[in-house]
Amino acid sequence: MLCQAGFASSTPFTGASWELVGEYPILGSNGAVQSVCATEDYIICIENFNDLTTEPDVVSAYYKNDTDADGNPVTQYSLAHQVRDADFAHANGMAYNPVTHEILVSGYSSPDASNYGCIFRLDPDTLEQKERIQLSTSYNILGIDYLPSTGGYLIQTDADGGYGFKLLDASLQVVDDWGTYPFDFYMENFQDLCVSGDLFFLFPLTMHLGIGNFIQTYSLSQKTLLADDTVDFGFSDDITINEPEGLCETNPGEFIAIVNVTKADGGRYVQFYRTRVPYLFTVSTSAAEHGSVSEGGEVSRGEEKTVSYTADEGFRLAKLSVDGLYLPVTEYPDSYTFSDIQKDHTLAVTFEPVPTATPTPTATATPTETPAITQTPEPAISKAPASSTVSFSSVASHFAAFWKGTVHAASWFRHLASAGASLFARIRKADPVFLAMPFVLLVLILLFVLRLRYVRRIRRERSRKALEHRRRTYEELVREFTEDPKDEEVSIDELLLTIDELQKEEQKNT
Repeated sequence: MLCQAGFASSTPFTGASWELVGEYPILGSNGAVQSVCATEDYIICIENFNDLTTEPDVVSAYYKNDTDADGNPVTQYSLAHQVRDADFAHANGMAYNPVTHEILVSGYSSPDASNYGCIFRLDPDTLEQKERIQLSTSYNILGIDYLPSTGGYLIQTDADGGYGFKLLDASLQVVDDWGTYPFDFYMENFQDLCVSGDLFFLFPLTMHLGIGNFIQTYSLSQKTLLADDTVDFGFSDDITINEPEGLCETNPGEFIAIVNVTKADGGRYVQFYRTRVPYLFTVSTSAAEHGSVSEGGEVSRGEEKTVSYTADEGFRLAKLSVDGLYLPVTEYPDSYTFSDIQKDHTLAVTFEPVPTATPTPTATATPTETPAITQTPEPAISKAPASSTVSFSSVASHFAAFWKGTVHAASWFRHLASAGASLFARIRKADPVFLAMPFVLLVLILLFVLRLRYVRRIRRERSRKALEHRRRTYEELVREFTEDPKDEEVSIDELLLTIDELQKEEQKNT
C-alpha cells in the first residue's frame, strides 16, 4: 500500500541502518532478481531467469505481514507462492497500482527485439502475465512506479532516452518530460525506482566501480536530486559480490531493499534488507461543542502523544472515538495516550449535559379530620373461597383429567359449577374479556356429553366381546362332551358345574 509521505527530513536515508530479514536462493544459473513492489498483502519480485534467452522468468510473492489476506498467522517475508510461465524481458522495474489492482513491469533490454520499449501487465493475485504494451520505439524503460497524486506513473528511460524521467497519465501517455538526466553522478546505469509522496528513490548501478553502494533521493515537485547517500547493508564476510536492485515501501517510512549476492562457496541468493527511516505521523483531534480537546500534530515514529479533553460546566464526556473505534469513557475520563506511534491516528470526543436529579416532593403531615367513608354495598354474589378461586385454565385441566378417566364426573361437575358462578359474576360487571365465556362453557358441556356417549359405547363393546367369548367356550365344552360319549369321567353334571364356574369367573372379572 502506498502511503502519503511524512518524512522527518528531505533526505530520509541519510545514516539509515538496515536489517537482514530474508534470504532466498536464485533459481536460474544466470538469473538475477531485478525488481520489487509491494501490494496490500505481498512483496512481489521478478527473477530474470536468463538474460540471454527468452525463457520464462520467475515471479515470487512473499508475505508482507505476519498474517495472510484472511487473517491467518504466517511467517513474515516467507514465500507465499511462485509462478514461472512468461518472459518479462529484463524485468528491470515494477509498479503496483492499488486502484486498478495490477502491476506494470518495465522490460528494459531483451534478446527479443519485439520487447523494445515495452511494459507488461501482471496480475498480482495469480502472478500471470496479462498483456504486453509498447510505450516507445526510441527508448527502453529502466524504472517505473505509481503516482498516487495523479493516478499515473513515473518512468526512467535507458541510455537511448538519456536516462531521463517522464511522467505518464493513467492511460500511459507522457504528460511531463524532464529531458536528459541533468545531474552529475558517476554511475554505470540505474536500477528500479520507488515513489513516496513528493520524493522518489533509486539505486544507481555502481557495482563495478569500486565506490560502494548509493541510494539517491529526488523531489518530484522541484525536479531535482536532493541527496545521494552511501548505503551500508552490513554484509557478512562470506559475501563476495553484491548488487542492490530495487526498493519498495511496505508501510509508512518502512522500506525493503532487494540485493543479489554471491557467497564464497558460489551460492547465489537474493537478500531482503529492511529499514525504518525518521517519519512524522499525524494525530488529528476534534471535539463537539460544550467542551474542548487539546491539539494534535505531528509526532515522530516511536514516540507517544497524550490528548486531553475537558467538558464545559454542566456537561460531561459522552463518547470517545479513537481511530474510528469507541472506547469506554470511564477508562479514559479526561485524556488518552497514543504510545509507540507507527501510523496516523484520529481522536474525537462528544459531550452531553450532566443529568440533574429531580427532587422527590415530601408530603407534610397536617393533622386533619378523617371524613366518614360511606361504602356502597356490592350486590351479593356467591363467590368461591379465596383458596379455591376457579379459572378457565383449571376448568380445562379438570376436564382433561375427566376425559382421561382420572377424575370422577361428579367432581368435574362441581368444579364446572364453581367456574360458572365466577364467570357469570364477571359478566354481570360487563367485563368485555369474559363475555364470550358462555360459549366456551357450552362447548365444554357438549364435550362432556360426547364423553358419556363414548363411555357407554365402550362398555357395550366390552359386554359383546364377553358374551362372544362365553358362547365359544360353551360350544367347545359341548363339542368335547359329544365327541367322546363313552368317557365315563365326563358327565352332564360336570359340564353344568364347569359352566357355572365360568359364569362366576366372568361376573367377577366384570
